[in-house]
Amino acid sequence: MNSRDEADRNTSAVHRRDASRIVRLIVIAALVAALVLVALDNRNDARIGYAIGDATVPVWFLVVAAAVGGMIIGWLIRHRPRDHR
Repeated sequence: MNSRDEADRNTSAVHRRDASRIVRLIVIAALVAALVLVALDNRNDARIGYAIGDATVPVWFLVVAAAVGGMIIGWLIRHRPRDHR
């Protein structure tokens, strides 16, 4: 195999990686836009109960809090430590 074939193969791998990154950013942007629209549409108050009491908060706050909690859980799952045996 000559160096030109190898360079072409490396170039196509870079393009696939860039396309994947662009698609990922588009999906993230669409999800964030949907989250913002849902949060803005739900401005009423809701009562949430805790083990030690309850509180009244806007529904948009609950939507954003659930999204942030999901992002944190996803990050923790993806970045879990590996066993070094």
